[in-house]
Amino acid sequence: GRVAMAAFLGFCAQCTDAVKGPHPILPYKGFVENVSPQEQWDNIPGFGKFQILVLIGMLESYGEGAGMDESEYVHYTKGGKPGFYPSIKGKAFGQIPVDLFDPFGILPGMTDEEKVRGLKAEVNNGRAAMLAIFALLSASKGLVVPPLNSIPDFPLYDGNVMVPFSNDFSWISGTARRVAESSGPAIDLRALDM
Repeated sequence: GRVAMAAFLGFCAQCTDAVKGPHPILPYKGFVENVSPQEQWDNIPGFGKFQILVLIGMLESYGEGAGMDESEYVHYTKGGKPGFYPSIKGKAFGQIPVDLFDPFGILPGMTDEEKVRGLKAEVNNGRAAMLAIFALLSASKGLVVPPLNSIPDFPLYDGNVMVPFSNDFSWISGTARRVAESSGPAIDLRALDM
């Protein structure tokens, strides 16, 4: 749910002129203005994508309790609370000064009833965000999504969203194609009676 909420908000933010419009300083090499969010991802260099994925992987591994003892964190499969993310303040040799949730300590404390209500709301919002991001991706491929069809200039994408690294590793597909062509005719296993 949290990933879908981030994806939905990211798609919406990337459709604004502040992100996709002209910039006095280019945010990355190969920046092209006024393209869809998926094309923005395609234009990011491979090393930039790698950095993003490494950061996400580090946060995920920390969220799963990597390198912690049982007194700090109990995994949800071993009786811990689902959705709980341990504090990162003071970690990484003291280089992280704030937490991800309530970084400035300004949110009021919550009662147990408020926490249960908040968890239910987060789950429902996550479900809605999953539907919303799939609706946005479907509409951007030209499929009929009734609420989104009325939006003028909705960003369309002619690539494949299910292949997010298609242009980064093109040398692999070219090598595989050359190997397949040099190995002789392909055998179609579906043609064999079994």
